[in-house]
Amino acid sequence: MKEHRALWFFQRTAPGEIRRIQNVTMQRFIAGEKPLPQDGDGFVRCIGMSVELKNRKPQTVSRVWFSKIRVRDDGLVDPNHRHEVIRLAQEGADQVARTESSVIVAGHHFAKRRLSNLAEWCPEEKDLEALRAVVNTRAGREML
Repeated sequence: MKEHRALWFFQRTAPGEIRRIQNVTMQRFIAGEKPLPQDGDGFVRCIGMSVELKNRKPQTVSRVWFSKIRVRDDGLVDPNHRHEVIRLAQEGADQVARTESSVIVAGHHFAKRRLSNLAEWCPEEKDLEALRAVVNTRAGREML
C-alpha cells in the first residue's frame, strides 16, 4: 500500500457555507494572481487540511487550520497583509528573546494574540457542520 499526504483547501463564503477550493486556485490566490470573494469584512477565510492517503484514498485528517487573509476590494490578496503577519510574528519572537529570567514579560503574548487575530479565525458550529459535510462527501465516507 502506497501512503502519502494531500492538502485539501476550502473557503467559508458565509457563515455555515463552505466550498472546496482546488489546490491550484489556492496557490494562485496566495500568489496574488487570482481573486477569491471576501467574507463580507475584507477577509477570505480558508480552511486547510492535511489528509493521509492510502492507495489514493483518504484515510485520516492529520491536521486542520483556519486562516484568514485580508484582500482588497477586487478580491486579490492585500500585499500588506503578509508583511504585517511577518512583522507581528517577528515582534513576538524578538520579545521572547529579550526576556530576562527575573522579569515577567507578557508582550510576546500580546503580539501572539494580535497575530492570531490577523491571520486566524475560529469557526462557528454551523461552519464545522458544513465542513464536515463537504469533507465527508469528498472522501466518500465519514472522516470528520
